[in-house]
Amino acid sequence: MAVFAVIPAAPILVAGVDLAETSHAAQMRAAIESCLLTRSEWTLPVRQLPPLAGLGGLGIDRGIDTRTNELLEGEEWVQAVSELSAADRAVCESAHPAIAVALLHAHSVGVRIGALAGSESPSSSGAPASNENLLVPIDLSAAASEEAPLAPVPGAAQADERIIAALNAGEPQSVVTAVAAAADVHADLELLDAAAAHMLAHRSSDYSFTTVFDENLHEVRSLCGTGTY
Repeated sequence: MAVFAVIPAAPILVAGVDLAETSHAAQMRAAIESCLLTRSEWTLPVRQLPPLAGLGGLGIDRGIDTRTNELLEGEEWVQAVSELSAADRAVCESAHPAIAVALLHAHSVGVRIGALAGSESPSSSGAPASNENLLVPIDLSAAASEEAPLAPVPGAAQADERIIAALNAGEPQSVVTAVAAAADVHADLELLDAAAAHMLAHRSSDYSFTTVFDENLHEVRSLCGTGTY
Protein backbone atom coordinates (compact mmCIF):
# COMPACT_ATOMS: atom_id res chain seq x y z
CA MET A 1 0.00 0.00 0.00
CA ALA A 2 1.27 3.45 -0.93
CA VAL A 3 0.04 6.90 -0.02
CA PHE A 4 -0.83 9.99 -2.03
CA ALA A 5 -1.28 13.65 -1.26
CA VAL A 6 -3.31 16.22 -3.17
CA ILE A 7 -2.06 19.80 -2.81
CA PRO A 8 -2.95 23.12 -4.45
CA ALA A 9 -0.82 23.90 -7.50
CA ALA A 10 -1.07 27.66 -6.86
CA PRO A 11 2.40 29.28 -6.91
CA ILE A 12 1.10 31.96 -4.55
CA LEU A 13 1.26 29.41 -1.71
CA VAL A 14 5.00 28.88 -2.16
CA ALA A 15 6.94 30.57 0.63
CA GLY A 16 8.10 34.07 -0.26
CA VAL A 17 6.02 34.49 -3.41
CA ASP A 18 3.19 36.61 -2.00
CA LEU A 19 4.79 39.52 -0.18
CA ALA A 20 1.38 40.51 1.18
CA GLU A 21 0.53 37.00 2.35
CA THR A 22 -2.31 36.63 4.83
CA SER A 23 -2.16 34.44 7.91
CA HIS A 24 -4.81 32.27 6.25
CA ALA A 25 -2.51 31.52 3.30
CA ALA A 26 0.41 30.86 5.66
CA GLN A 27 -1.72 28.34 7.55
CA MET A 28 -2.62 26.62 4.29
CA ARG A 29 1.06 26.35 3.36
CA ALA A 30 1.87 24.96 6.80
CA ALA A 31 -0.76 22.26 6.26
CA ILE A 32 0.75 21.39 2.86
CA GLU A 33 4.19 21.13 4.42
CA SER A 34 2.85 18.90 7.21
CA CYS A 35 1.46 16.53 4.58
CA LEU A 36 4.81 16.42 2.77
CA LEU A 37 6.67 15.67 5.98
CA THR A 38 4.78 12.40 6.41
CA ARG A 39 7.17 10.83 3.86
CA SER A 40 10.82 11.45 3.01
CA GLU A 41 10.26 10.89 -0.71
CA TRP A 42 7.37 11.59 -3.07
CA THR A 43 6.69 10.80 -6.71
CA LEU A 44 4.99 13.13 -9.17
CA PRO A 45 2.73 11.39 -11.74
CA VAL A 46 5.01 12.34 -14.63
CA ARG A 47 7.53 10.28 -16.60
CA GLN A 48 10.45 12.65 -16.11
CA LEU A 49 11.43 15.78 -14.23
CA PRO A 50 12.85 18.69 -16.20
CA PRO A 51 16.47 19.62 -15.42
CA LEU A 52 15.25 22.94 -14.03
CA ALA A 53 11.80 23.72 -12.67
CA GLY A 54 10.97 27.17 -11.38
CA LEU A 55 8.81 30.24 -11.35
CA GLY A 56 10.48 32.11 -14.20
CA GLY A 57 7.22 32.19 -16.12
CA LEU A 58 5.85 34.38 -13.33
CA GLY A 59 8.85 36.69 -13.42
CA ILE A 60 10.35 35.14 -10.27
CA ASP A 61 13.95 33.97 -10.61
CA ARG A 62 13.71 30.96 -8.34
CA GLY A 63 13.60 27.24 -8.92
CA ILE A 64 15.06 23.81 -8.33
CA ASP A 65 17.87 22.14 -10.25
CA THR A 66 16.49 18.59 -10.21
CA ARG A 67 19.89 17.17 -11.12
CA THR A 68 21.35 18.31 -7.79
CA ASN A 69 18.21 19.15 -5.78
CA GLU A 70 19.64 22.63 -5.25
CA LEU A 71 17.52 25.73 -4.80
CA LEU A 72 18.65 28.43 -7.25
CA GLU A 73 17.66 32.07 -6.91
CA GLY A 74 18.43 35.34 -8.63
CA GLU A 75 21.54 35.32 -10.80
CA GLU A 76 22.21 31.65 -10.07
CA TRP A 77 18.84 30.77 -11.55
CA VAL A 78 19.30 33.04 -14.56
CA GLN A 79 22.73 31.55 -15.26
CA ALA A 80 21.49 27.97 -14.96
CA VAL A 81 18.67 28.69 -17.42
CA SER A 82 21.08 30.33 -19.87
CA GLU A 83 23.35 27.28 -19.80
CA LEU A 84 20.63 24.78 -20.76
CA SER A 85 21.11 22.92 -24.01
CA ALA A 86 18.40 23.31 -26.63
CA ALA A 87 17.10 19.82 -25.82
CA ASP A 88 17.01 20.46 -22.06
CA ARG A 89 15.36 23.83 -22.59
CA ALA A 90 12.62 22.13 -24.62
CA VAL A 91 12.05 19.63 -21.80
CA CYS A 92 11.79 22.46 -19.27
CA GLU A 93 9.39 24.47 -21.41
CA SER A 94 7.09 21.51 -21.94
CA ALA A 95 7.04 20.44 -18.27
CA HIS A 96 3.87 20.89 -16.28
CA PRO A 97 4.10 24.17 -14.29
CA ALA A 98 2.92 22.51 -11.08
CA ILE A 99 6.14 20.48 -10.99
CA ALA A 100 8.00 23.61 -9.88
CA VAL A 101 5.45 24.37 -7.17
CA ALA A 102 5.71 20.83 -5.80
CA LEU A 103 9.51 20.87 -5.88
CA LEU A 104 9.73 24.20 -4.08
CA HIS A 105 7.34 23.09 -1.33
CA ALA A 106 9.29 19.86 -0.94
CA HIS A 107 12.66 21.61 -0.82
CA SER A 108 11.44 23.95 1.90
CA VAL A 109 10.78 20.98 4.22
CA GLY A 110 13.69 18.80 3.14
CA VAL A 111 11.93 15.99 1.29
CA ARG A 112 12.77 14.63 -2.15
CA ILE A 113 10.58 14.34 -5.25
CA GLY A 114 11.06 12.05 -8.23
CA ALA A 115 9.14 10.94 -11.29
CA LEU A 116 7.31 7.67 -11.87
CA ALA A 117 9.40 4.68 -12.87
CA GLY A 118 9.81 4.35 -16.62
CA SER A 119 7.80 1.16 -16.97
CA GLU A 120 4.16 1.57 -17.86
CA SER A 121 3.37 -1.92 -16.50
CA PRO A 122 2.29 -2.48 -12.90
CA SER A 123 4.03 -5.14 -10.85
CA SER A 124 2.76 -8.67 -11.16
CA SER A 125 1.09 -8.38 -7.75
CA GLY A 126 -0.72 -5.21 -8.77
CA ALA A 127 0.67 -3.41 -5.72
CA PRO A 128 2.33 0.00 -6.11
CA ALA A 129 6.02 0.19 -5.39
CA SER A 130 6.91 1.50 -1.96
CA ASN A 131 8.56 4.57 -3.48
CA GLU A 132 5.44 5.52 -5.46
CA ASN A 133 3.92 7.76 -2.84
CA LEU A 134 2.21 10.17 -5.21
CA LEU A 135 2.21 13.94 -4.85
CA VAL A 136 -0.61 15.41 -6.92
CA PRO A 137 -0.79 19.20 -7.39
CA ILE A 138 -4.13 20.39 -8.77
CA ASP A 139 -5.86 23.64 -9.65
CA LEU A 140 -9.62 23.62 -9.26
CA SER A 141 -11.66 26.01 -11.39
CA ALA A 142 -10.55 29.64 -11.63
CA ALA A 143 -13.99 30.50 -13.03
CA ALA A 144 -16.39 29.11 -10.45
CA SER A 145 -17.89 32.37 -9.13
CA GLU A 146 -18.52 36.00 -10.02
CA GLU A 147 -15.47 37.04 -7.99
CA ALA A 148 -13.13 34.40 -9.45
CA PRO A 149 -10.00 35.41 -11.41
CA LEU A 150 -11.58 34.41 -14.74
CA ALA A 151 -15.03 35.10 -16.13
CA PRO A 152 -17.54 32.66 -14.62
CA VAL A 153 -18.17 29.45 -16.53
CA PRO A 154 -21.56 27.78 -16.05
CA GLY A 155 -21.16 24.53 -14.18
CA ALA A 156 -17.64 25.25 -12.92
CA ALA A 157 -18.58 25.16 -9.23
CA GLN A 158 -20.41 21.90 -9.80
CA ALA A 159 -17.34 20.49 -11.57
CA ASP A 160 -15.25 21.32 -8.49
CA GLU A 161 -17.81 19.55 -6.32
CA ARG A 162 -17.65 16.45 -8.52
CA ILE A 163 -13.86 16.33 -8.29
CA ILE A 164 -13.92 16.48 -4.50
CA ALA A 165 -16.78 13.99 -4.24
CA ALA A 166 -14.91 11.61 -6.54
CA LEU A 167 -11.76 11.82 -4.43
CA ASN A 168 -13.84 10.89 -1.40
CA ALA A 169 -15.75 8.13 -3.19
CA GLY A 170 -13.09 5.46 -2.78
CA GLU A 171 -12.75 4.62 -6.47
CA PRO A 172 -10.11 6.10 -8.82
CA GLN A 173 -12.40 5.56 -11.82
CA SER A 174 -14.75 8.15 -10.32
CA VAL A 175 -11.86 10.60 -10.32
CA VAL A 176 -11.08 9.91 -13.98
CA THR A 177 -14.74 10.49 -14.87
CA ALA A 178 -14.95 13.73 -12.87
CA VAL A 179 -11.75 15.07 -14.44
CA ALA A 180 -13.09 14.40 -17.94
CA ALA A 181 -16.26 16.32 -17.09
CA ALA A 182 -14.20 19.34 -15.95
CA ALA A 183 -12.40 19.90 -19.24
CA ASP A 184 -13.87 23.35 -19.95
CA VAL A 185 -13.98 25.06 -16.54
CA HIS A 186 -10.43 26.53 -16.38
CA ALA A 187 -9.15 23.91 -13.96
CA ASP A 188 -5.81 22.12 -14.25
CA LEU A 189 -6.35 18.49 -13.36
CA GLU A 190 -3.81 16.88 -15.69
CA LEU A 191 -1.69 15.44 -12.89
CA LEU A 192 -4.75 14.23 -10.98
CA ASP A 193 -5.89 12.39 -14.10
CA ALA A 194 -2.45 10.80 -14.45
CA ALA A 195 -2.38 9.81 -10.79
CA ALA A 196 -5.84 8.23 -10.96
CA ALA A 197 -4.85 6.29 -14.08
CA HIS A 198 -1.75 5.04 -12.26
CA MET A 199 -3.87 3.89 -9.32
CA LEU A 200 -6.25 2.08 -11.64
CA ALA A 201 -3.34 0.30 -13.31
CA HIS A 202 -2.27 -1.09 -9.95
CA ARG A 203 -5.74 -2.45 -9.14
CA SER A 204 -5.49 -1.40 -5.51
CA SER A 205 -8.34 -2.12 -3.11
CA ASP A 206 -6.88 0.10 -0.37
CA TYR A 207 -8.07 3.47 -1.71
CA SER A 208 -8.96 6.14 0.84
CA PHE A 209 -8.90 9.93 1.03
CA THR A 210 -9.04 12.37 3.94
CA THR A 211 -9.42 16.12 3.44
CA VAL A 212 -6.88 18.31 5.23
CA PHE A 213 -8.39 21.59 4.01
CA ASP A 214 -10.97 22.66 1.46
CA GLU A 215 -10.98 26.45 1.42
CA ASN A 216 -11.08 29.41 -0.92
CA LEU A 217 -7.93 31.38 -1.66
CA HIS A 218 -8.37 34.47 -3.82
CA GLU A 219 -11.79 33.15 -4.85
CA VAL A 220 -10.45 29.81 -6.07
CA ARG A 221 -11.32 26.64 -4.21
CA SER A 222 -8.15 25.03 -2.87
CA LEU A 223 -7.94 21.41 -1.77
CA CYS A 224 -5.36 19.53 0.25
CA GLY A 225 -5.72 15.97 1.44
CA THR A 226 -4.00 12.64 1.88
CA GLY A 227 -4.96 9.10 1.09
CA THR A 228 -3.88 5.55 0.36
CA TYR A 229 -4.04 3.37 -2.72
